Amino acid sequence: MPTVSCPSCARALDVDDDYRDWTVRCPHCATEFVPAEVAPAPFERSSRRRRDERPRDEYDGYERPRRRRERDPERDEWEFHEASRLAHGPGTWLEVCGWIGGLLLAGGAVYWFIIAADAGNNRNDDEVTAVLFGVFSAVCVVPYTVVMVVGGRKLRALSSYGWAMTASVVGIVSFFLPCFMCFCAFIPVGFGIWGMVTLNNPVVSRAIDRNSNGRVREYSRGWDN
Repeated sequence: MPTVSCPSCARALDVDDDYRDWTVRCPHCATEFVPAEVAPAPFERSSRRRRDERPRDEYDGYERPRRRRERDPERDEWEFHEASRLAHGPGTWLEVCGWIGGLLLAGGAVYWFIIAADAGNNRNDDEVTAVLFGVFSAVCVVPYTVVMVVGGRKLRALSSYGWAMTASVVGIVSFFLPCFMCFCAFIPVGFGIWGMVTLNNPVVSRAIDRNSNGRVREYSRGWDN
């Protein structure tokens, strides 16, 4: 049975084949017309509820599951050992530079205070400058030593990206410290660059991330218990 549109109200009407050439009357607007002389009604899709017409509780909070890469224990173990091997060198030398740099800063503070005392006895104008250098060196002893030593250990243990990166940056800027104004100033710079290059290695960064997340999960389980 064909479907045609009323030329007046555009309603879809079902007309039997036997009456296509007859004059029929629209039951909605009473318009008379010949079905064979008008255009067929447009195709209407079966009524389906679109997603936005469904009750919201059917799809609220629904997320398509994502495939996650399966962990390979052997590969993870290899990456951890490789990261430990790569991080051991710069981590150790950053820690060594921290201890030596702390001793040099402490020695520099003592040296500048002695110079200041000698300048004061000789009524020299260099007394204030020496005191400033001594105070600056003394103030830098603790932060420099702590950052370099802790950062080097964290890098060697693959336990903290932030500490390791901070130690590398401090190693690079070590030549700005007053008591390092000599050829020794460039030794921590090299180890700082080495540390930054190591931290930018994807194997090392992934190992640090997994190690940190593992400790967080263990801490959470202990807290829950």
